[in-house]
Amino acid sequence: MKYDLPSFAVLIDADNVRLDSISSILEEVTRHARVTVRRIYGDFTSQNLAGWKTKLADHAIHPIQQYRNTNGKNASDSALIIDAMDLLHSRRFEGFCLVSSDSDFTRLATRIREDGLVVYGFGEKKAPKAFVNACDRYIYIENLLDTALTDEISETSLGETVANQTTLELTPLNDLLKSNQFLEAKPDSKASAQFEPVRAVFKQPTVASNLLLRAYTNVADEQGWAMLGQLSSYIHANHSDFDPRTYGCAKFIDLIRRTENFELIQRPYKSGHSYFCRPNDTAAPVSPKTKQKKSISTKTYSEALLKAVTQAAANNGWAPISMIGQKLKALGLNIKESGSSTLTEALKATFLFETKGKGAACYFRVKP
Repeated sequence: MKYDLPSFAVLIDADNVRLDSISSILEEVTRHARVTVRRIYGDFTSQNLAGWKTKLADHAIHPIQQYRNTNGKNASDSALIIDAMDLLHSRRFEGFCLVSSDSDFTRLATRIREDGLVVYGFGEKKAPKAFVNACDRYIYIENLLDTALTDEISETSLGETVANQTTLELTPLNDLLKSNQFLEAKPDSKASAQFEPVRAVFKQPTVASNLLLRAYTNVADEQGWAMLGQLSSYIHANHSDFDPRTYGCAKFIDLIRRTENFELIQRPYKSGHSYFCRPNDTAAPVSPKTKQKKSISTKTYSEALLKAVTQAAANNGWAPISMIGQKLKALGLNIKESGSSTLTEALKATFLFETKGKGAACYFRVKP
């Protein structure tokens, strides 16, 4: 059987992932790939990982038991890395998902990418930048958790933190098991940092404006328009942890809209239509590469086209393309200001007109 999605292996570091996030992580992975291997590594005889028993059965995850024979040493990390290399050399996969916030897997991620495979990382926002950048995409689990559940956990954890500022032993055991963020105590400071509660804090969409504008200058065409798909791909290629959900937006186009720094238009592209954007009057200045005379807004140009077609129309409502061009010129506008290469393309992009004919014999009329 031939599958459309690439085959991925999901390897989970149980000591560095929230129990309540695994469902969301697997749902996110299956958006991009077909998961053929699901393994989780840890000492499941310890009280900290006892809650995984039900989750493993629910999601068909194969546990790899690793006893902690020495304090301060994590045998499960080594087992995960060894298995990852075995799976890599089997040549059965097109990508890996490493679920952890541990910097120990940085070299593993780069090694997998050196073989031409895709690496997705999943972890908390506390993950070291080196590990984040080593992945093709790094997705923060705070963005995946349900908002209501995350808020509830955050409020509970925050209340407990305030009440127990001087000691961790006062935190109820049931709450520790519920959050699954508390590992066995270690003599170093790294272990104590894992007691910090995870909180979902969304950034304002406007915070992403500078990043979007910088990316725009590198993908904009000669008319000053940037296709959203190319813009998104460019940002992800340079910022592996970029995610619209960090800014409270479900999709990339929602982030573009909510920044209020871009105007959007749907234009013909290849065999269909795609969204394009360009900075509006409120956007910050862009580089000289795309700097040009300020064009009028899409709405204003559409209104001008509507007026030109109405003036050029015959009794039957149809207006020849040549006459529309003359009327548009009489209104003091030209095709360059539309962002389209031809007048026909500009008229079709508005979705305001019916059309018939081709080339010089093309006619338009206002949709009823």
